[in-house]
Amino acid sequence: MKKLRFAGALLFAPITLLAACGGVMTNLSFTSNWFANTGLGDANEQTHETLEYTVGFDSTPRDGFSADYSGSYRTELVNKSVDGGAGYLYTTRLDITGHYELNGEKGEPFNDYIETSVEFLSVGQRLRPVKSFKEVKSTSPLSMSPSSLSDGIVEYHYSYAVEYNSDLTEAVSTFIDLKENAEPVKKTFDIEDSTTYLDNEQILFALRGLDLSATTTFRSINPVTEQVAKLRFAAAPTSTDVSAEFEMNGTQVSETIAAYSVDLLYDGSNPGQPQKLFYAKKTDASANVYRNVLLRMEVPVLQTLGTLRYTLSKADFAAK
Repeated sequence: MKKLRFAGALLFAPITLLAACGGVMTNLSFTSNWFANTGLGDANEQTHETLEYTVGFDSTPRDGFSADYSGSYRTELVNKSVDGGAGYLYTTRLDITGHYELNGEKGEPFNDYIETSVEFLSVGQRLRPVKSFKEVKSTSPLSMSPSSLSDGIVEYHYSYAVEYNSDLTEAVSTFIDLKENAEPVKKTFDIEDSTTYLDNEQILFALRGLDLSATTTFRSINPVTEQVAKLRFAAAPTSTDVSAEFEMNGTQVSETIAAYSVDLLYDGSNPGQPQKLFYAKKTDASANVYRNVLLRMEVPVLQTLGTLRYTLSKADFAAK
């Protein structure tokens, strides 16, 4: 039943909804593009960044069954001594309200959330992860065509933690079904490899540190399949312009921002819909105005009921 819990509870998870096809592995290098001066590297003292997003939903009803969601997403980045070196603590909180409807019958409203934290080292250590934690409460459909709202909708509540050894060759995950107050379930992963590995909870942030003009491949644990999996861009990122309206460090921004559009997928035998990401391009290495920030994100939800759309509404960048 553990995999069933994951499959349902990841309805809103930013990364763990994905599948993909193969690609050539690479060892990635990162730049501290989340600073105005991108050359600061490991000099990450006095880092504090918060980002806020509004979350909307484009519904795709299926045979009389539909969903309605709305919510908010917030991220926070602070510097922290991690495993004895310069590093970061990155936390996120996704809040979703919504309801399901079947053949004109509207279900009870729900309030769901995903809260995450991850600690990792700075760019000189290739953002090596040390540990992460996730807590999920999700109200999810069991199928695309439930027979009734009472039988076809289930609530999940669980936590999932991962800890890594110091040379990043092994990871231990701990899954706890919080709804059932169950005993922890642990699993050990062999992640030793010469290619880049990222924790699932740092991926959206870590992509800001890459040169997104080319295809990229790396590894992470896919908690749905409980395997170390490969992730890649479905194709080379494309240059695009994003119409953005958000508050940046107390000043309203209404600009068309040059960006990269990226389709990110997990490796798997049954490719699914990609997660589409829009990152601001670097404006200048020493005066990077928009800090390669994630401007927009489009996330298909389970049971193909539609797409969640994240839009940046407020950014308080580190003053450096």
